[in-house]
Amino acid sequence: MRPLLWLGRTSLLLALAGFVCFPAANAAEKMKTSVADLRYGVALYHYYQQDYIPALSELMVADTRDGIQGHSDNPELIAGGISLAFGMQHHAESVFTTILQDQRRPQSVRDAAWFYLGKLHYIRGDFSAAEQSFARVSESFKPALRAQLQALQFNIRIRQNNFAGITPEDVEKLRSWNPYALYNLGAAHARAGNFKSAQEFFAELADINISDLPKRQKEQWALQDKAYTALGYSYLAEKKYRAAIREFTKVRLEGAFSNQALLGYGWAAVAQEEYDVALKPWQVLRQRSLMQPAVQESLLAIPYAYEKLNAQGEAVAAYQTAEELLAREIQLIRDMRATLTQGELLTLVGSDAVAQGDANKILRGDGTAEGSPTAVITDDGQNWLKLDNTSVIKTRSTYLKELFAKTRFQTSVLDLRDLLRMQKLLQQWQPKLEAYCELLIEKQASRSRHEQQAAQNVLANKQQSLIAQRDQLSARINNIARDGNYIALANEETRALYARIERGENTIRQMKAAGQDIVDVETRLKMFKGILLWRAAQDFPVRIAEERAQLKTIDDALASIADTRKRIDEVTLTSVDIQPAIARLDELRKEVAGNLLQADAMVEQQSKMLRDQVDEQLAAHEKRLNNYLAQAHLAVARLYDAELRKQPE
Repeated sequence: MRPLLWLGRTSLLLALAGFVCFPAANAAEKMKTSVADLRYGVALYHYYQQDYIPALSELMVADTRDGIQGHSDNPELIAGGISLAFGMQHHAESVFTTILQDQRRPQSVRDAAWFYLGKLHYIRGDFSAAEQSFARVSESFKPALRAQLQALQFNIRIRQNNFAGITPEDVEKLRSWNPYALYNLGAAHARAGNFKSAQEFFAELADINISDLPKRQKEQWALQDKAYTALGYSYLAEKKYRAAIREFTKVRLEGAFSNQALLGYGWAAVAQEEYDVALKPWQVLRQRSLMQPAVQESLLAIPYAYEKLNAQGEAVAAYQTAEELLAREIQLIRDMRATLTQGELLTLVGSDAVAQGDANKILRGDGTAEGSPTAVITDDGQNWLKLDNTSVIKTRSTYLKELFAKTRFQTSVLDLRDLLRMQKLLQQWQPKLEAYCELLIEKQASRSRHEQQAAQNVLANKQQSLIAQRDQLSARINNIARDGNYIALANEETRALYARIERGENTIRQMKAAGQDIVDVETRLKMFKGILLWRAAQDFPVRIAEERAQLKTIDDALASIADTRKRIDEVTLTSVDIQPAIARLDELRKEVAGNLLQADAMVEQQSKMLRDQVDEQLAAHEKRLNNYLAQAHLAVARLYDAELRKQPE
């Protein structure tokens, strides 16, 4: 059953999401349809992906800088709510207190802060402070959360023994919290001995309409079974045995409370001296697992009924059977106590989680004894790292199920599992940091001046070669530009044709000197030469630009080489890129070593606390069984003694 005053982390965060999506900072402020601050947008993305740790980290980083602008109180409320859900109580308290210290905050934001601050006080067990915080919440607070707030207030009154004035009608407005409040108030009245009022609350719970939702049905059926069982025992305490039997018979036989109902049914019949009637539910109960306390009690109840029916032989046989079974169960518990050592529990909690389906197969058993302390870690709950995926420990041993179902035990398991993860992470980082440090030292050692000088020489030679190329190219470009030598930059075909023309001009000079007629040939040659020069002049601007671009490329390469040589000189002289990293790695190594020592100590402490809880639970079962066994021994001795007394001397 879900406790009245426990709100799961997922429920808390979903409620928070519904509250802070669009807070009314003031009446004139328009509802935002876009994100005004990128960091808030990133935080919201993680938040709605249910990646709450990155969301909180983003908000905290932003807070250490210049905060988040343009989103009113949303970031603070989200940060406070996530912190509270993760058990980061001090940070959550700091956030909510900061909000409440600013009187300019809108009432809706102050209501949320008072509500979550009250929950924080409640978690710490400071019920007086929680009550004062809840009282500061206005009537206009969000209805769904207000119902939860009122349920918490009812529970505070129960703890303060101030619940007499609460009626079933007062509980009706609690919405989904209604069934749990009804049961808690009924139980409180029953503990106070006010059975009439207790019966009113239990009857209201029993009359609630069952939901059509399958998951909800299962929960409500269990609550009603618990209510019927509690009603039966309240009538039994008032000696209204017929009414008690009527309520016990309403409990489902396959339900979790059927054992208590069958046991109570039998005792109600015994109270009316209907011993044969009492035997019927007890014999049904006797067929069930002997690890159930009600079944163990039936081992002594059945022979007691036989005694009342004057069936002494059947009574002795039943007591002797009880002795054998109880002795076997005691030995089973002792074996479990010897098996579930601190180291064994540490190994179990540190093992890999299995899927829910596989866990169910393991827990159903594979031919091993029912009392085997088989337990598994399964991911099927709420996790402080990812809220819909928690590692919880489960067992098929009834002796441990009660302990494993407790929030205190599962919280210890989660804490230990988180510590083991942290311990493993720190252990993995130790050799990594050592390796990183050795690499840097080796790098520093290999960076000798000889090697650096060799690198400098290579760069210097390359630099000199490029300078020569640059000077040669620059001179060529300058000469071509000064002389207007278009042919020098013409393509290969044009240059070849121009060379032929130059050879033709030489031939014409020789022919002219020989007195030959050259007028026609000279005219045609000059025409061809002009055409070639015109073509070369057309391409000249592009060609000269390409030459100058090549010159710039060489200049850029020379500048890069000069910069590289400068940086090599700096690194060689100072190791500026290695020394700070080595110093930082030394700090990290010391920090990791210290954290690992602390983690080891906390793992030892937490695993011991877990072992103490398990052993304490098993010791309580062993003590109860020893008590039953002693009663069985005495009963057998008493019956034998009574039989001997009947023998003639």
